[in-house]
Amino acid sequence: MDQEALATALGVARSAELLSNWRPRDWPALAVELLLAGIDDLEVAELAGLSASVTGWETDPLAASLYDKHGVPLPDPDQAVTLLARLLATDLRLRPATVTAPMIRMVAGLAVAAPESGLATQCSYSEEYLDCDCVPVDPGLEAKLENLTPLTLPDGLVQVLARPLRSTLPRSQPPHGH
Repeated sequence: MDQEALATALGVARSAELLSNWRPRDWPALAVELLLAGIDDLEVAELAGLSASVTGWETDPLAASLYDKHGVPLPDPDQAVTLLARLLATDLRLRPATVTAPMIRMVAGLAVAAPESGLATQCSYSEEYLDCDCVPVDPGLEAKLENLTPLTLPDGLVQVLARPLRSTLPRSQPPHGH
């Protein structure tokens, strides 16, 4: 894994943190995947050794050091939504979801944390009508989301990064109607 891919992975994590979709307990799994991808970094090794009950007191300084060391700036909310949408599109290419319109549902969940994001807001408006016939949902919206440029990251890394967002999907198709 090269430095550009590492910066992309860290950018995804930082975007997810910004939008409240990344918890301290997500760091150890990401760090293990980074080690498996060949990243030899002290902070990554320390994060990989932490338990699932880790707190931000332990992860925040290590993550901040990684962001600084690898030049990962704090994104604006709109950039963060777009990067996470690209991650989700990449993830769905690897493992399709069992519910319809998964991209709209997942990106809509980002609208609360990033109300200034046009993409998240559009998904939020559409999500309300995914399971009824009241208002037709723009058929091109999900296609637009799924056709976002995929991230060039190892599959295991994509799955670990997408797990917190993917967990927002319902486990089965919601009932049709109100």
